[in-house]
Amino acid sequence: MARLDDRLRRDLERAARPADPAGVYEELIRRRERRRIARRIEATALAVAVVAGTIAGTYGLSRVFWADTTTPGGGGSPSVSAPPTSPSPSPQATSDIGLGFPVCNVTSVQGQFGDAPGAWTAYVATKRGDGPCPNASEADNVVAIDVTGDGQADAAYGPFGCQGACSAFAAPDIDGDGTDELLVQDVAFSIAGLRLFEVNGSGGPEAGRATLSPVTVAPPGDPAGGFEPGKELRLWLGGDGFQLDALRCDAGPDGQVFVATSAESKPHDSSHAVWYAHETTFKLRHDGRLDVLGTRDFQEPATSALPSFATRGGLCGAGLPDQYGSS
Repeated sequence: MARLDDRLRRDLERAARPADPAGVYEELIRRRERRRIARRIEATALAVAVVAGTIAGTYGLSRVFWADTTTPGGGGSPSVSAPPTSPSPSPQATSDIGLGFPVCNVTSVQGQFGDAPGAWTAYVATKRGDGPCPNASEADNVVAIDVTGDGQADAAYGPFGCQGACSAFAAPDIDGDGTDELLVQDVAFSIAGLRLFEVNGSGGPEAGRATLSPVTVAPPGDPAGGFEPGKELRLWLGGDGFQLDALRCDAGPDGQVFVATSAESKPHDSSHAVWYAHETTFKLRHDGRLDVLGTRDFQEPATSALPSFATRGGLCGAGLPDQYGSS
């Protein structure tokens, strides 16, 4: 039985190269990269002086090892390593996960995404054409879910674009109802840009009715925190220098809530720096939208220890890649 509906196949086949989503993130990324560059100017000057003395040897070694050190998603952009989900195939490998077309750059994460017993598998992959596996940031990407355990997709969503890399990131239980949601990483720079998906469906004969849909923000949202009403939820996780974005789940009076915090340490490079933070508290509804329950702005001293709002260990019952588990 074909696992991908005709609509998705048609959409992917006729889709042109996806619009560069950098417009959504470019200001945040540019701001952080400016800080990174400013902090490293002095170190870079010293490194240049050292390299100048050994340039011939360095060049020779780089020519020898270039093929072994080039990775997809390069081109000089800062990046973070892929999350430790299922290993992706090599750029030349092709996988069949039941989408009706070949894919590559496949990552996966398991979770209890529905009411069927056992773990389900979510995949994120890049559509492959006749040539080599394309970079995820230059191709069509898709997220799919296998609810029966046969390694074949029963529902899918796409195409969508990525910056740096795409991956299946984590399967947190955002609302604490015993079933997991899906986090997909679609920005891989010094921080992780994340999309949250609601998964619905059952295994067995009902597998064909499984659905994947992006979570949106219910009115009135929190524009000050970057959460516009009616728009898809966009999340950030990680830090770079003086900026930190964190996610966590807390116990609320009416059940579990989801909390996003964005903070900046000011003055920069000061022993008296203070975290200036904005926090948004959400509740996931049954219709796949997030209600904003409250917001607050607060301050706390910026010390060598992790701030009180930092993500620690995991997220809403899900494991996270090491670089994000104690951001």
